[in-house]
Amino acid sequence: MDLLGYYSSEVLACQLQVIALQSVNLPVLKPAWKGGFFLVCIGLVGALVAALWLLFQPALPGIVHFDDIGNLSGLPTIVDLESAERWVQNGLAGPFGRPIALATFALQYYEWPNPRAFLQWNIALHIINALLVMWLTVLLARRAGHSAIRQAIFGFLVAFTWAALPLLNSSVLFIVQRMALLASTFVLMGLVAYLKCRDTLRASYLRQFAALVVLGGFGVLALFTKESGALIVAYALVLELGLLLIARQRRLTFVAIVLLLANVLLLAGLAPKAFWHICAEMTRGFDVYQRLGSQGFVLPAYLKGLLLPSQADLNPFRFEFLLGDFPNLQWGIVVWVLLMTSPLVAWWCGWRVAALALGWFFLGHIMESGWLNLEPFFAHRNYLPAIALTFALVYGVLAIRQRAKLWRGAFVVYVLLLAGMTWMNTSLWGNRSLAAEIWSMGQPQSVRGILNLAYDVERTQGLEQAQSILDRFVVEERDSVGLRLQGLVSACVLDPESDHSEKLRALENAIATLPYEGWAPDVVEKLLETVRKQECKGVSSNAVAEIAAAFLNQPAYQCNRATTHNMLWILGLVAMDHGDLRTAMGFYMKGLKEAPTYSMANYYLDLASQTGDRAGIKELSGLLLKAPVPRGSTKAEWEDLRSRVEQQLNAPVPSDTQESDTAATRVNQHP
Repeated sequence: MDLLGYYSSEVLACQLQVIALQSVNLPVLKPAWKGGFFLVCIGLVGALVAALWLLFQPALPGIVHFDDIGNLSGLPTIVDLESAERWVQNGLAGPFGRPIALATFALQYYEWPNPRAFLQWNIALHIINALLVMWLTVLLARRAGHSAIRQAIFGFLVAFTWAALPLLNSSVLFIVQRMALLASTFVLMGLVAYLKCRDTLRASYLRQFAALVVLGGFGVLALFTKESGALIVAYALVLELGLLLIARQRRLTFVAIVLLLANVLLLAGLAPKAFWHICAEMTRGFDVYQRLGSQGFVLPAYLKGLLLPSQADLNPFRFEFLLGDFPNLQWGIVVWVLLMTSPLVAWWCGWRVAALALGWFFLGHIMESGWLNLEPFFAHRNYLPAIALTFALVYGVLAIRQRAKLWRGAFVVYVLLLAGMTWMNTSLWGNRSLAAEIWSMGQPQSVRGILNLAYDVERTQGLEQAQSILDRFVVEERDSVGLRLQGLVSACVLDPESDHSEKLRALENAIATLPYEGWAPDVVEKLLETVRKQECKGVSSNAVAEIAAAFLNQPAYQCNRATTHNMLWILGLVAMDHGDLRTAMGFYMKGLKEAPTYSMANYYLDLASQTGDRAGIKELSGLLLKAPVPRGSTKAEWEDLRSRVEQQLNAPVPSDTQESDTAATRVNQHP
């Protein structure tokens, strides 16, 4: 009887413990290693890492694309910590500069332009993100009351399906898209940490506030990696509504109210972006209504590409000419509105999980696939929004009770087909020459596609063959200012003895008549360097100055202050070549007024000091006092430059100051 009483008291104590734990909404947890959950998780994590590495490893030879060159070609300028800091500060990728993402590239400065090393980082980040998706899913499944093993399997299926989606491949394999990958890492870490800190649904206000602080901290990191990191508040709101759905409660929590207000503030911050400046329309080639209307067709195209991808969906240069494919853009705005309100409709109809999945997906597109002044189509914009689709898909398959084995078997086959398509696509990315040829044939009018092909042909067959491809493209497919300008540079290198004046006239006509191409003016300095090094019949330095003036005469190019600055700089260099120092300094000052830079201001100061131009120094002083520290310069450098300008301005006036040809010759150097 004593023994029976002892065991009865033990059972009663255990029951009381369970009741006490349940009263505070905490699950009764066993040590992970006793139930096998720990070993199952370790096995699934290992399988996930190994499978994703095998899927993406074939792409490792890598490709350096047009956009990679535009954003990362300055890496060779890094020689020490100070130059690395300057390069990071010089980031022009967004309003916040994306310093965290650029810092990761700076750590690999010595690897440029070897794509393998950069892609290894990208693949590693993608795998880390998949593990975070698995963790996030496990936390949600635990809140829903699923068994431990089911939590792990559910998390693995969602993570692997999402990570193997072929449409997301370009997010990993474009080197510069590390910005999107790393921002997603911070967003996912923030959501996981938020759920861990969140504890029970009706936790104390202090606990809920702590969860919001943690979420905000990771949100700041994401924001300074890529601006789309601000969407962390949208994803967190969907998660909080999901927790309310799991708990079957309708009353909003304190956290939900705060997140709802944060989303309202996010939309309020985005609202002014809908009022485009005329320069935005001229440089983009479309207005806000066309841009927004295109998204009514783009978002369904994303959905189709995610769930039922084809080879055409995976072409990384598909985004060009997308507006021309959809002539009835006014209906696109209606479709966009319907899609954005579809989560509310689904919730009202009682399809709660579908509503949350749609809310996650479409809120995830509210920035880059909304009314912002961006190109209409990029597959990497689906990277985080696609998580909800895979979650809903896996949830739906596992929820089926009738013929469950048949449906789950079909789902496994479907996921394996997706993985197989990803493996074939990454293998194509690993064969640069074949990929360049296939992509250019798939998008025959893509300038980026033909440039990618030309880069590869130049690498394997030489400049002459590459230029013949570009010339044929301009004649047969699509005329282009940038390609004509690049063709003129190549012609001067390959055949300097022939008269290229006809090419020059065609280029000037193209500048006056063809749409804006932001990268085209960058080639002008390359042309000037070529003409300075060797004679090119029909193309002199004066002709290069005329090209720069032609760009300056076009309103669309005038909208870009950096372009105006650079064209004025080239005009100044040509004037210096002719010994016309006063005209050159006039061009330099105009360039400084457009976009002050340290190099031009420093060079102008040297010119003005050596020629005794106190009026020029005074004008420079007034300009620098008003100008903020330009990107690419440190505050110390800028303050030192200002100090030297003031010293020159306050220095005694020499008795004999003259502007001589000797002085002009002495200072006629590049900065």
